Amino acid sequence: MAIRVLMGLGLFLGSMALGWWLNRRGALTETRASWLVRALVRGVSPVILCLLFWRMNLRDWHPWLLTLIGTAVSASTLLPAWLYTARARLTAPETGSFLTCAFFSNVGYLGAFTAFALFGETAYALCVLYFVFFTPCFYTLGFGIAARYGRPAGSTALGRAYHAVLRLYPFLGMLAGIGLSLSGLPRPAWCETANHILIPADTALYLMAIGSQLSFASPGPWLRACLVMSGIKFVYAPLVAWSLVTLFHVEGLARFVVLLEASTPVAVSPLVLPLLFGLDRKLANALWLFTTAVAIPWILLVIPLLQRL
Repeated sequence: MAIRVLMGLGLFLGSMALGWWLNRRGALTETRASWLVRALVRGVSPVILCLLFWRMNLRDWHPWLLTLIGTAVSASTLLPAWLYTARARLTAPETGSFLTCAFFSNVGYLGAFTAFALFGETAYALCVLYFVFFTPCFYTLGFGIAARYGRPAGSTALGRAYHAVLRLYPFLGMLAGIGLSLSGLPRPAWCETANHILIPADTALYLMAIGSQLSFASPGPWLRACLVMSGIKFVYAPLVAWSLVTLFHVEGLARFVVLLEASTPVAVSPLVLPLLFGLDRKLANALWLFTTAVAIPWILLVIPLLQRL
């Protein structure tokens, strides 16, 4: 188990580090990263989502409970995050960065791929159900918070990749998979093999593109904010998730998925918002870097515990 988790973490961190290195070498510029994002969102991601949803039994409403729980867990983080920003008297750009980092966790690339490494496509499909809310919330709530506390930072190639209509492509893949599932048409056996190749490849390439645009600096000046964010991500959110799965009697692999996803660090996506809306980029990068560093030993520690909760 530990080897599989380490492989998942290695792919996550290694892909981002490779993207950062390629950018410093001039090989993966912002324009090329934008092209790569567009290619993945238009091509690979919809296929993966289509095959995943095709496999699910969508005539049963119970799996969609994970979506409601995922939304509730993420929404619950805004209260302690807002209380901290008010008490610490953060500036508007700092407040925007802190709130968006609190709401959005790395449920996709770190959480879902860790579940995939441990339990395969079934666990990954449950993770997708858990974070169905992520994309619509990112482009509505995330952009809304960023616009409220920031200011437009100008149009960039990466910014256009996020703003464009192409973000609808993953939803089309989901709808196609839902239609195939409801039709009763059996999914060919080769689809599972295809997704076992496509999922790691899509994850690695997307993280390379995002990693190429990151800037790293010591989180030291933001240590208190980083510690508070760690408390929200690794203590508060898992407790909320545990309360919800216990309340709704979620058991088995679905229970493990919820508790794992609720224990993930700051997502990569909020790091784009400072580029688009003028939020505090240094704070967002510090929160992501610190919580991701903490998450590596944290996930290895809690996975055996999550399987017994």
